[in-house]
Amino acid sequence: MILVVGAGVAGLVAARVLVEAGHDVVVVDKGRGVGGRLATRRIGDATFDHGAQFVTTHTARFAELVAGWEAAGVVAAWFHGQVGPQGLADRDGHLRYRGSPGMTAIAKHLAVGLDVRLGVRVTSLTVGDAGDEDGGARFGGARVVGRWVVETEGGPSFAAEAVIITSPVPQSLAVLVAGGVVLAPDDQAALDAIRYDPCLAVLAPLTGPSGLPAPGAVDPDHGPIDWMADNQTKGISAAPGVTIHASAAFSTTYWDAADEVVVGELLTAAALESPVVPGATQVQRWRYARPTVVHPDPCLVAAGVPPLVFAGDAFGGAKVEGAALSGLAAAATLLDRR
Repeated sequence: MILVVGAGVAGLVAARVLVEAGHDVVVVDKGRGVGGRLATRRIGDATFDHGAQFVTTHTARFAELVAGWEAAGVVAAWFHGQVGPQGLADRDGHLRYRGSPGMTAIAKHLAVGLDVRLGVRVTSLTVGDAGDEDGGARFGGARVVGRWVVETEGGPSFAAEAVIITSPVPQSLAVLVAGGVVLAPDDQAALDAIRYDPCLAVLAPLTGPSGLPAPGAVDPDHGPIDWMADNQTKGISAAPGVTIHASAAFSTTYWDAADEVVVGELLTAAALESPVVPGATQVQRWRYARPTVVHPDPCLVAAGVPPLVFAGDAFGGAKVEGAALSGLAAAATLLDRR
């Protein structure tokens, strides 16, 4: 069995490739739903994309994936170009796709037919006995003795021939430390070098129009707001509501502040046309929102241990495209080296 840790786009893409190749795959995730930062939430009659806001394609392989998603009805065109502080600034740029009806739809589509187990928090990875007659798995042309024993919080343990781990790198390293696994020095150094910025997200249902210009999004060039989108204009919400992503500097400074303080500061800066629905605003804290220092390769294969592949949006390239390509690379690595 191959265990995939994380049901975001990287983990789900990797799992689909492996299952289609005939392998037994289990995907675990600590969350209540699939998607990771492909996240959509309802507050009353308003719907919010509060993690990843759109999908763009820069490679032929990812464009092929997105074409399949569009044919399945889980993405739709939002706008061409780039937005700036005053709305649409460049109409000749890449097409931005939104999830249909929200970004979570992409992950739900990828999860169909997979063995995905939610609410499962991995606490440690330990190298256990091989558990088979021939002494272990073949990986990278060499036979590796042992397989992974994966412990979870208050739940089942798993024996896995190989693991793909797509959680944010600090969390991935923590479960290895908990299991007493020591990585090769070069691998440890490469993983330690990866960095993320946090992001505070405010989800604000409104009593009327937001006043944001077409296409329903702005990308400020200074101040506490990094991105703001009108989910009704975007086409995913029946009622008015905006998603506000704070800048890295604001998010770092206000990370431990009370929700009402975060909301007050960001709504003041937003200067929306209509007031918020009283008592309905929510805050989402994305601790590992944006990889700022990424590994140069689309995945990292750990040396000297049973098959273990690190993947996700901190490998090769950030955003949804980078995560999907990382998942493809992780699956291909296991298929090529078995």
